[in-house]
Amino acid sequence: MKLIDLHNHTNFSYDGISGINSLVENAIRNGVSILGITDHEFSIGDRIDEYIDAVNYAKEQYKGKITLLLGLEIGTRPYPEAFNPEITKNLDFCLFESLDDSRAMDFNKFLDWRKNFHCPQGLAHTDIFKLSERYNTDILSILKKENIFWEINFSGNYNYYFDLISNREKQDAVKKSGIALSVGSDTHWVGDFDKKRLVQTNELVRSLKNPLALGIRDYGIGR
Repeated sequence: MKLIDLHNHTNFSYDGISGINSLVENAIRNGVSILGITDHEFSIGDRIDEYIDAVNYAKEQYKGKITLLLGLEIGTRPYPEAFNPEITKNLDFCLFESLDDSRAMDFNKFLDWRKNFHCPQGLAHTDIFKLSERYNTDILSILKKENIFWEINFSGNYNYYFDLISNREKQDAVKKSGIALSVGSDTHWVGDFDKKRLVQTNELVRSLKNPLALGIRDYGIGR
């Protein structure tokens, strides 16, 4: 089983410490095959071109050692009205964070807004079941219909992860929905890295037999 981790921050983020090379080399040492860099759009600001160039340079630098993907984490508390979605034409994917937060934008408005983006999209550290209760609807079926993947974030900061790994009923609901899934460590510096939990979460995601985000398969990546 190849390990995937699609949520990582570098020092392009206000709360990131490690540089891109440090993060990538740590991932290689620990057997990660597919790594996503997803710095905060509100931290990057007008350095977006520099960020894109830096990650793309690293893609070439580490080609053959790891599959590196260029992502972006986009805030929803509130959502960034000034952000230009055209930028996402240059990305491999983006993550919308914390849509279950009481300060987050309305979910129905989000579904309209996200149509302006030009790359595959996922929900980061969002409790889908909590969101379903709030809107009295089946968010899993909506994500499936809208082709939005769901990140299983194992950083330890979000209770929905611990609930999911111990709740068979919720696991069955996710499996039945057929939504695509990803794994995210939400690493902000290499000292955060937890290989044991990364392996456990990858094993959980594969056991559910849902599609993997971005068309990732055991032996590579495709769209």
